[in-house]
Amino acid sequence: MKYASILIFCFLFLAGASLYGHKYNPGSPKKGAKTTLSDPAEGDYDIKHLRFNLSLTDTSTYVKGDVSTTAQVVAASMTNYIFELDSVITIDSAKINGTLYPVARVGFKRTIALSTAMTTGTFFTAQIFYHGTPPAGSGFFNGITHAVSYYGTHMVYTVTDPWVAKDWWPAKQSCSDKIDSVDMFITVPRGVVDGSNGLLLNVDTTTTPGFWKYHWQTHYPITYYLISIAIARFSEYKSYVHFTGSTDSMLVQNFLMDTTTFNPLYKANFDSVVQIIDYFSTLYGRYPFWHEKYGMCFTTLPGGMENQTMTTIGVTDTRTIAHELTHQWFGDNVTYMRWGDVWISEGFATFGENLFLDHFWGPAASKALRQNYYNSAMGQTCGEVYVTDTTGPNTLFFQPNVYYKGMAVVNMLRYIAPADSMFFQVIQTYQQNYAYGNASNDSLKAIAESIYGMNLDTFFNQWIYGKGYPKYKISWDQVGTTVTLKLVQSASCPATTPHFSTMLELQLHSTTADTIVKVYNSLDTQIFTFDWVPTMSTVYLNPDYWTLCRTNGAFTHDTTLRYVGIGNLLPCNIKVFPNPTKNQWNISNLASDINLTLTDISGRIIWQGKSNNDITVIPGEKLPAGSYYLIVGDNKADSIKLVHW
Repeated sequence: MKYASILIFCFLFLAGASLYGHKYNPGSPKKGAKTTLSDPAEGDYDIKHLRFNLSLTDTSTYVKGDVSTTAQVVAASMTNYIFELDSVITIDSAKINGTLYPVARVGFKRTIALSTAMTTGTFFTAQIFYHGTPPAGSGFFNGITHAVSYYGTHMVYTVTDPWVAKDWWPAKQSCSDKIDSVDMFITVPRGVVDGSNGLLLNVDTTTTPGFWKYHWQTHYPITYYLISIAIARFSEYKSYVHFTGSTDSMLVQNFLMDTTTFNPLYKANFDSVVQIIDYFSTLYGRYPFWHEKYGMCFTTLPGGMENQTMTTIGVTDTRTIAHELTHQWFGDNVTYMRWGDVWISEGFATFGENLFLDHFWGPAASKALRQNYYNSAMGQTCGEVYVTDTTGPNTLFFQPNVYYKGMAVVNMLRYIAPADSMFFQVIQTYQQNYAYGNASNDSLKAIAESIYGMNLDTFFNQWIYGKGYPKYKISWDQVGTTVTLKLVQSASCPATTPHFSTMLELQLHSTTADTIVKVYNSLDTQIFTFDWVPTMSTVYLNPDYWTLCRTNGAFTHDTTLRYVGIGNLLPCNIKVFPNPTKNQWNISNLASDINLTLTDISGRIIWQGKSNNDITVIPGEKLPAGSYYLIVGDNKADSIKLVHW
């Protein structure tokens, strides 16, 4: 079949409306919000550096050692140093700037009462000596886990997302307080390997007989839950990325099981990460931690955890590898400021799967993925992307909402872009503006509005803060070359989000040809007309799964539509060309001397003129990229959408 795109359509416009105004563990919805700090006084200081000095084995989660936290006071006065450490862990001693202090405990909150209050700007170092066996957990979010692989390999690895860093080290669990640098010293039995964040600076094999001490170091700011260790009798498996268009290269440092028994196919999949890093760097911007490395530690984890520069992973399919890699940009480089915005991390990472499949496996594979994920998302009739219940991982990482609907939101944000390159410009600007820091929904929205040149209030309100999705009944008719389509929208969660104003694709089908038309659905009941020569036999909704929506009953051929007008002045055989344009729009088949008004999406008048009986030229040479509306006559219902690249 032949496919083409029609961007010319008669358009009913709702006056005054703006255009667009990892870890799966499903749980029942509850309402609430968790702050990551155990006490507001934890906000009195800003962490600058962590120094871990721990001893572990690959056969037990028992941990012993000390962690030094160097920080700066940001409050006017700090009288207590407060941190978190699970109650089953024993603190042997604690020092502030070398002086011993007692530590009080209430649950997992630990408090050191300072002998003298510290004032704004004061630097201090808190050194906590401790030992113990962290609490045993189940499922994904264990803090620290001991396991034995299919190959018989013992291992210990950490997953500290979202709030279980405290299970294995004295932590401040705040997403917004990124640690400037980390030194990780891990002592393990001889022959055991530790993989961690940053660069491996040294392996001391001589100081303590029978033991090795690994020293990893990162100088990129890092959020507490991305600090990790993975300990096993690994074999190192490394390669290098050579970035396209540059002489720069970067280490890819993987730790796998014994290479004599590790499945060669697994190694081949791990090899592919080099190509994926380079490809994603062309889309998102250069891999953000390229001065250090990227790597993966293979464990028994039932999925992947995007620990900064060193993903812990337990599956080997390349789609999951692409998902966790995308997190290095979304979640690691730019971290959500509040847990409710976690969809930005997981939605973009899931979208990364789609980009990977489209580029390396082909459009059919990525389309099948979108179809599968969209269907799962729409299984939640009132699914919401923004997480209002942040009390636990079950709702924070509820896959149909946060991952799949989140991915759909990203895909739709791409779909409404005046040009595809502008969507990736949004991504790159977001990465640049908030590199190694934190951002929110509002941060992403502001950048997209600036680059797209349109107001996105409606888009964010309905798709991110709203619930559900639109459903459509569609009827059609054709007289000669004029096709009329009637869309009737209903919402899956009408009590919260009764209407969606959204772009849609419709596929006109005949026995000889197909074509795709793109419309903006702004009304619950809306009629569109198109000029199409083939004899139409049916219509399909959303054929390429751009918009999160579904049908609401069978599509019907309704001959009464031929008697339905769409305004007093706007003929159905109107032609607009080119549309989109970079210069001007040409309009034919309008009667002469009709008032014409060009507005932006907010209703601001850009240009006014009159039509003639030949070709009417609408100037656009100096306009910024975006969407505009041409009002024909004095009725705002008689409007044509114009797109400027």
